[in-house]
Amino acid sequence: MATLHQQLLASTIVRTYLTGTGVRLDGIDLVPVDCFELPFGTFSTVEFAHLFSIFDGSRVHQQAEKSTSLDDAPPGLYFTIINHRLIESGHKNRLGVFQREGDAIDLYIEDMHIDHYYLSEHQTPPHLGTLAFALCAITAHLAGMGRITLVAADGQGRNTRYVGAKVWPKFGFDALLLPNETAGTPHLAHCTTVQDVIALDEAWWAEHGTQRRMAFDLSPHSTSWRKLIPYASRKVSEGSHP
Repeated sequence: MATLHQQLLASTIVRTYLTGTGVRLDGIDLVPVDCFELPFGTFSTVEFAHLFSIFDGSRVHQQAEKSTSLDDAPPGLYFTIINHRLIESGHKNRLGVFQREGDAIDLYIEDMHIDHYYLSEHQTPPHLGTLAFALCAITAHLAGMGRITLVAADGQGRNTRYVGAKVWPKFGFDALLLPNETAGTPHLAHCTTVQDVIALDEAWWAEHGTQRRMAFDLSPHSTSWRKLIPYASRKVSEGSHP
């Protein structure tokens, strides 16, 4: 993970789009070297940008949500990001942090939730999304968070442009399979999770995978990291070439 982190920080894409430059938070211009307190720790502007994928030149709005949203985002502190150049037209990215009750009594764990995440297909360089998420995950891990959650949309019967159910597992997101989801597919009979299926038959998931809530496990040596680190390392290498 440390090697990937250094590769990301040195990459041309990160040094072009994720430097904490030109970020405006609720009307206040942030300076990359500034440090400020958030409920879940002290962050520099650069770390803040890495954690929430805030691209240079973005406007950011902070808002506390006290109830679950219509999109199933849990109550927490959210940051809405506006960047007309890099975020798909008509959309705003929205990521937040919430407290999840742990297994132990009175133990609460800080988790991140990705509510909306759209990039402009024609205005962003290849692999920007992959590198930005890898930085997000590493920064969240270093901040002591437990996991990153989202609803991975599939577009079936909704919007055919939604491909999250296919893309997010490539980054290491996982979820339990639905009851009888792989019925009639003998070679997947013993699979219990999305990543189990992908490890055996990625093409099957690409064709049959459907929308669901998924999570990236930020604990060291998790299945999520074992998937993300080699995948992002390949992409950061490809992105280093002109």
